[in-house]
Amino acid sequence: DVIASASEENAGKLTTTKKKKPKMSMVESAKFLAGSKYLRLISILVIGYGLSINFTEILWKSLVKKKYPNALDYQRFMGNFSSVLGFSTCIVIFLGVQVIRILGWRAGALATPSAMAVLALPFFACVLLGLDNPMNLHIAVVLGTIQSLLSKTAKYAMFDPTTQMAYIPLDDESKVKGKAAIDVLGSRIGKSGGSFILQGLVLAFGNIINAAPAVMIVFYSVLLAWIAAANQLSGLFADKTAKNEAQKKD
Repeated sequence: DVIASASEENAGKLTTTKKKKPKMSMVESAKFLAGSKYLRLISILVIGYGLSINFTEILWKSLVKKKYPNALDYQRFMGNFSSVLGFSTCIVIFLGVQVIRILGWRAGALATPSAMAVLALPFFACVLLGLDNPMNLHIAVVLGTIQSLLSKTAKYAMFDPTTQMAYIPLDDESKVKGKAAIDVLGSRIGKSGGSFILQGLVLAFGNIINAAPAVMIVFYSVLLAWIAAANQLSGLFADKTAKNEAQKKD
C-alpha cells in the first residue's frame, strides 16, 4: 500500500522536521505558501477546519448558556462534555488510521468536512425553527453537542493524520517551512478569522442566535471550499507519492 509505506518510511523525517520548525511571520508565511499550490491546498484544509468548528461551536455554546444560565451548571455541562470527548477520542483515534489505510488518503481527508456537513444540518434546522419552546432548546443543545463531539473526534482520528501525511512527499525545505507557514497562517486565520466574522454577524443581527441563518451559509461555504481543496490535494498527493516511490526503485 503506497500510503502506508510512505507513512512508515517518512515518519522519522516528519518528527525531525517538527523539531527544526522555524519561526515565520504572517507575511513570510503568506509569501512561502504563494509559491506552492500543494501547500496552499493544505492551508485551505487547516483554515477550513478552524473556521467551520469556530462557527458551530460558538453558536452551540451560546445555546448551552441559554439552557444553563447558572454558571456552575454550565461549567458542569462543559466538564462532562470534555470528559466524553477525551474518552471517545482515545477510542476513535486508533480506528481512524485503519480507515485511512483501507480506504485511502482521499476518503480520510473528506471524512471530517463531510461528517461536519451532515451533522450540522439538523442542528441548524432546529435553531432556525425557533428556540422559544424549552423542548426545542433542549433538542438543539443535544444536536449541537453531538455535532461538536463527533466533529472533534473526526479531527483527531481523520483530519490530523491525513494533514500530517500530506507533508510526506514534499522535499525537506517544503516540509519544514511549509508546515511552519501553515501553522502560523492557518491557525491564526482559522481562529481569529472565525471570531472576526462572527463578531460582524452579531453586530448586524443583534446576537449569534439571530445570526444563525447567516452563520449556516458561511459555514457550508467554507465546507465546500474545504472539500474542493481536499479533492485537488488528493490527486497531487497521489502523484507526488508515486513519483517518490519510482525514484526509490530507480
